[in-house]
This record gives sequence, C-alpha cells and structure tokens, in this order.
Amino acid sequence: MKNGVVINLSERIAYDNTAKNKYMKGMLIQPVSFKIAADITKAILLEAICTPKPGLVDRNNSGAHKDMDISTYMLSSAAISHFMAIAAQLGSDHRGDLDSLLPKLRSIGLSAEEEMFLATDNINTQKGLIFSGMLIAAASGYLTIRETGDLKSARILATVQGITKGIVQRELIQMDKNESKISPGEFVFLDTGITGIRGEAEKGFPHADAAYQVITKAIASEIPLERGMIMALLFLMTRVDDTNILARHGSDTLTWVRSEANKLVLSEDAYSDTWLERVIALDQEFIDQNISPGGCADLLAVALMLHYLTKPDKNRR
Repeated sequence: MKNGVVINLSERIAYDNTAKNKYMKGMLIQPVSFKIAADITKAILLEAICTPKPGLVDRNNSGAHKDMDISTYMLSSAAISHFMAIAAQLGSDHRGDLDSLLPKLRSIGLSAEEEMFLATDNINTQKGLIFSGMLIAAASGYLTIRETGDLKSARILATVQGITKGIVQRELIQMDKNESKISPGEFVFLDTGITGIRGEAEKGFPHADAAYQVITKAIASEIPLERGMIMALLFLMTRVDDTNILARHGSDTLTWVRSEANKLVLSEDAYSDTWLERVIALDQEFIDQNISPGGCADLLAVALMLHYLTKPDKNRR
C-alpha cells in the first residue's frame, strides 16, 4: 500500500518487454553466453540429483513433495536452460546503470516460467531458481566483456547487488495482503519482515557465497563433491530464514530444523558413511513432518553456479 492505495503486482515489478522481443526473436547469442548457461545448468542439475537432501527431491525420493520427482526436475531444468544463455547475453550487451537491467531479466524470466510450467504440467519446480540463476547469468555475462581473466565469485555477487539494488523496497515493502498473486514467501515477509530470496539477492547472495566456500573447502580436502554439497546444504539450513519452511510450518519448526542440521554440521565424523546414514534418517523425519527447505536448495544451486563459473578457463587468458 502506498499513500493509502493498494499496489498490485504489475505496479510493483517492472518488466521491459522490448528485451523479450529482441532476444526471443533471433538476437545472436555469443558462445561465451552459452558457456555461462552451461555452467549454470550443470549446477542446477547437480543440485537436483544431489542425494540425500533432507525433505527435498533427490535420487532416493520426492522428499516432502507429492506432486514432483527427479524426472520432473530434469524436464524443468532442460526447459529453462537456454534462458540462462539469453540472460547472460542481456548482461553482456547491457549499457547504463546496473539496476536498469532487472526489468529486462524479469521479462525473459516470465517466458522461462512459462516453459517450466509447460514442461512440468503446471508444477512449480524451479521458479525461485529461475530468478537466482538469471541474475547470476546476467552478472557473469556483464563481467566477461568488461574484465579479463577468470570470473571471480566476489565480482559476480557484487554485480548481482547492483542489478537488484532497491528490489526489497520496490517489490516487498510496497505490498498489501489484499493484493492478488502474493506468493507464500511474500506472505512470510508481511508477517515477519523476512525478505527471502529478494533480500538475499540484494545483499549479493551472502549465504550462497558461504555455502560455496564450504564446497571449495571440502574439495580441497579431497571430499567427494556430492558430500561437500550435502554439507553445504546442511550449513545453509543452520543459517537461512527459509521462507518455504516458515510458510508451511512457522518459526518453531525452523528452529528445530536449524538445530538438527547443526548437529550434523558439527559432527566429528562429518562426511563419513555413518554421518551420511544420519542425513538419510533426517530426510525421513523431514518427509514425515512435510518439511521442505526449498529456499536452502536454491541457494545450494547458486553456490554450485559459483563453483563452476569461477573454474579457470584457458580460453579467457
């Protein structure tokens, strides 16, 4: 509500449809943009198949989700992959203030969501991940033609901050419960002030960056990537105000989730087979209680995006 007037969704979120018309109708996508999209798609797919993931879809089960499974995620990931290349090209071609890039990405993102729903028979598998992935793709594309050498996570995330500057003020604070099409995460904001994925993006994905460091440290210690990913997910559960959990269950359940995840993060036998069995047991507890830390899963995917995007690339030297 602004000056006593309810602000609807279309007024809160700006879209630049000229960008959609330009890039969806044959605008040339450069090879570097496809490379960025490939790295992002690797991350999206690996996050999906990482097993076990307590309460989430993985190779073992559908977690706390009765309307989707791993095949649904594979179809969704394939459907949205090429939009990451378009987002990267948008970033590469962009001129002007960084925050003026967001309406262009929003427009392309709507098309990506439509393709996702077509591929999944109207199941929302990765709507939040489309938002995060396209921000990372655009930031990476923006940097590739402006800086030399390999991409750096700090520069990618600083660029995301520039793109999303003011998003919480525009899209959350100017909101009313009577507005149509309010998401569960937006209701959480109205009730608690927790800003969810928008707040995370505007701050430069600090939790995803921390999870990326967990993965990097695990790999340096010769821990298999998948187990490093599981640890990163648990780490995120101990710190993130996951709006999926809050929307379904409330703050008491979020506190319990943090406590259980923290036990595994601090375990002396972390990464061992016995430790993995306890993660599997926690998965079953989450399933029984219908707990899905979907916000943490999206941030794990962002951490994996940073992992792949910042790998040394001999072609950029």
